[in-house]
Amino acid sequence: MHNATDLNDLRTVAAVHQTGSLSGAARALGVNHATVFRRVIQLEKELGVRLFERSSGRYVATPAGEELAAAGAAMLAVAEQSLLKVAGRDLRPSGVVRITSTDSVAKALLNPIVALCRQRYPQITLQIVIDNVMLDLAKRDADIAVRPSLRPPEHLLGKRIAPLAFAVYGSQHYLAANTGKALEAHEWIALGEAQERHATVQWLQKIKPLDEVGCRIDGFAGMAQACADGLGLAMLPCFLGDSTARLRRMQAPEPTLASELWLLTHPDLRHTARIQSIYQTLLQELAQQAPLLAGERPA
Repeated sequence: MHNATDLNDLRTVAAVHQTGSLSGAARALGVNHATVFRRVIQLEKELGVRLFERSSGRYVATPAGEELAAAGAAMLAVAEQSLLKVAGRDLRPSGVVRITSTDSVAKALLNPIVALCRQRYPQITLQIVIDNVMLDLAKRDADIAVRPSLRPPEHLLGKRIAPLAFAVYGSQHYLAANTGKALEAHEWIALGEAQERHATVQWLQKIKPLDEVGCRIDGFAGMAQACADGLGLAMLPCFLGDSTARLRRMQAPEPTLASELWLLTHPDLRHTARIQSIYQTLLQELAQQAPLLAGERPA
C-alpha cells in the first residue's frame, strides 16, 4: 500500500498532467527529469495502475491519473492560499466578535465605534450583547467587555479607559418648573429593584426613602429617557447625561460615586486576529471620549 503521507507524488502527477511532459513537470517542480520519471513509475507500481499513456510525444493521463492529478492540484491550491495568508497578503480578520456592555455605554458610546469597525473590517460580524450584569468571558459568553468597574475580574486582561463620573440630571422643562426645591422634595427616577445594591441607589436612599421614589427602571438608558421626558431627577453617568440633548446637570459630579470604564478580554483571546482588531479600535476610540466619561464637559 502506498504511503499516503508522501504528497510529493501527487504534486508530481499534477505537474505531468498540466505540462504534458516529464521535462515540463521537472521544470515546474524544480527537480530533474529523472526524478519525475522515477516517481511516476514507482507510484504506478505501488498502485498497480497506469497513470499516463504516451501519445504523440505527450503524456496523457488515464482516468486514474486524472483522479490523482486533480487531488494534487487541489492540494497545491490550498497550500498556496495558506502561504498567502501567512505572508499577510490575504489575512483579513474575519468571523464573529461578541461585545458585551451596559445599556448606557451601548446607547451613548458604541454605535459610532461599531460603524468604524464595520468600515475597517467588513468581514467581521459584531454582536452587541446588552447586559447590565458582567457576562462570563471565561465561558465565552462574550469576547470583549466594555464595563464600568472599580475592580475588574483579575483573570481578565484589560485597559482602564478613563474615570467615570456620575451627576444629578433633570430635563430643562422639569428643572424650570421645579426651581428652588430641596433634593428630597423632587420626583426621582432610580434603578429597579434588581439593582438595589447599585451605588446610585444607595446614594439616593440617603436622600429619599426608596418607597417614595416614583419611577424605577432597569438600566440607565431607560432612566435617562424618562428623565428627559420630565418624570423627575436621576443620578446618571455623565457620559450619558451630557450626551442627551434635553438633560441638564443640577450639580457637580458626585465624588462618592466615581467609577472607571474598563475594556476587557480573556487572555486566551489576546492573539486572535479578529478580536485584537476590534479591541484595539475600541481602545483608541473610547480613549478619545475620556473627558466625556470623566464628566469634564460642561453640561
